Amino acid sequence: MKQSLKLALMALILHGGVANAANPVPGWYAGIMLGGSYAPKVNFTFINPTTGVLNTGKLSFSALGNIGGQVGYRFLENLRLEGQIFYNNNPYQELTVGAITITSPKTSTGLRLKGSTSTGAFMVNGFYDFFVPDGSPSGFSPYVGLGFGYAHVNNSIKFYNNNVIISGSRLSHSDDAFAAQGILGAGYFLDSFTWFGLDFRYFTTQKITVLDSRVEFASLNLSFSGMFNCA
Repeated sequence: MKQSLKLALMALILHGGVANAANPVPGWYAGIMLGGSYAPKVNFTFINPTTGVLNTGKLSFSALGNIGGQVGYRFLENLRLEGQIFYNNNPYQELTVGAITITSPKTSTGLRLKGSTSTGAFMVNGFYDFFVPDGSPSGFSPYVGLGFGYAHVNNSIKFYNNNVIISGSRLSHSDDAFAAQGILGAGYFLDSFTWFGLDFRYFTTQKITVLDSRVEFASLNLSFSGMFNCA
């Protein structure tokens, strides 16, 4: 009987905690974000290190990730607006020019490449949380978002032959471009003031000169946010 009473009290406490958790309040909040990203293949214009001729190849990337933070304001239980800063990096995996493919191992005999596309961005994101007041006892709330902003993109590459860098093969080029992203995810409220978010984001920029295409990547991100007025 005592054990049953303990279990009943524990269930009541947990239920009360979750019920309180699903009542987000308006106000300012801040958070951090960490994610993994994947970039599709792009065109890449470069000077061929063996011929000295300008070539366009197809460049593929290795998956890596991003880190960032956000400051926002929740207007209602369902609407919020935030400013986000993040840094994303995707190393080059291989470059294909015609029938020739140059890969990027850390060390090898023959020709290899090393480089990456890194993106630093400031975005303004608007979110709609599909939260139903007192109707989400689990604490979970799906959300969608759309963001627009500004990105600084750096592409750097260098070629090696038998692990010795080829003279004149270094290329580093930076571009600034407008950017946009779409967001789809779900939040979990720990209480009325703090929550986790897990979301999928697709980011794209205007056309970048050296790539002859846009910078695009898909990312899966985990974030944690807390209100300033949590007293």
